[in-house]
Amino acid sequence: MSRTVVPIGADHRGYALKAQLIGWLEQNGYAPKDLGAHGPERCDALDYAKALAAAFKSNSIRFGILICGSGQAMTITANRYQHLRAALCGGVAMAKTTREHNDANVLVLGADFTPPDEALKILQTFLDTEFLGGRYAERRDALTALGGL
Repeated sequence: MSRTVVPIGADHRGYALKAQLIGWLEQNGYAPKDLGAHGPERCDALDYAKALAAAFKSNSIRFGILICGSGQAMTITANRYQHLRAALCGGVAMAKTTREHNDANVLVLGADFTPPDEALKILQTFLDTEFLGGRYAERRDALTALGGL
């Protein structure tokens, strides 16, 4: 049985949290694909959001994860891509709602503002919550129709 591949990328400020999330993903039956950064040296968050966008286009990916200091740079960059719906989630309720109502497919975390234990709860909620469809599918489709890269 194949495991669900979940690409995950982080800049230098999200590097440590990324390592913890990769461990959780592995322990819970997922196959994390580490897009980098591979160390704490300064790097640009945008590069990892671009790599995630490429991973989605070239594979059958359902979910992805991005992490930077505030989460904002990753969110802004990822949402430039038509096929990504990135949501910066600071809590479990936000992760649940953005999956249910927006069919978000990229979880973004701000490493400077999200304690690791909370990040793991947010991640689990994001992965476990199903999209509600119905009127929310109309919203998702309208967002996709706006275009992007």
